[in-house]
Amino acid sequence: MTGHVIPPVSAIADVLKLWSLDGWLTPSLYPIVAATTPTIGKVVTVSIVTALAGPGLAPLYSMLSRDLTDRFVVVGGGAQVHGAVWGEIMSTAAHANDASGVLVDGFVRDRPTMAAIGLPVYASAQCVVGPNGTAHVVEVGAPVSIDGVVIDPLDSVVADDTGCVRIPHAELDDVLEASARYAAAEDRVVQALAAGEPLTSAYLHKKTIVDELRR
Repeated sequence: MTGHVIPPVSAIADVLKLWSLDGWLTPSLYPIVAATTPTIGKVVTVSIVTALAGPGLAPLYSMLSRDLTDRFVVVGGGAQVHGAVWGEIMSTAAHANDASGVLVDGFVRDRPTMAAIGLPVYASAQCVVGPNGTAHVVEVGAPVSIDGVVIDPLDSVVADDTGCVRIPHAELDDVLEASARYAAAEDRVVQALAAGEPLTSAYLHKKTIVDELRR
């Protein structure tokens, strides 16, 4: 997307915290089907509520029927729904339209078959029962909040096998560049330890970059 190397989620989260920004989404979202390498994408957002009547998930189905290249589908509001709001069928549709991954603030199901599909999925937890008509889309393409982190349609998500993080649109290039430097410094610490250097001196590789990046 930007020409940058995609750093690990943990490095991005640490840089965001150094800069007094939020964005780490693990917790409360955990890998159900993990991205095997750091994966980045712009977001397309969907807000759902639980209610006895409404439009159901039809607007979500419509969104999953269009081109999703380099996009993370972000479903907000699902934590209040008593049932899984994502599973094999939706992953199949999103994968067919080239989505980068899925974040679900709520329950998902069908982990084994979703794993076979290969589309990264991050969610609050797993649940075997569906919503049985009580989940309804109220908005597509508007900001959503997951555990206090607001995700705007212009923002980006990075996911890897440890979790996921949101990067604000205005900070994207700066965060990726700083996070790559941060991750490289952590690698130098590990290399120094492997070469027999004590942690007291090896850790200076990381301390130096932390001091440089701190705003």
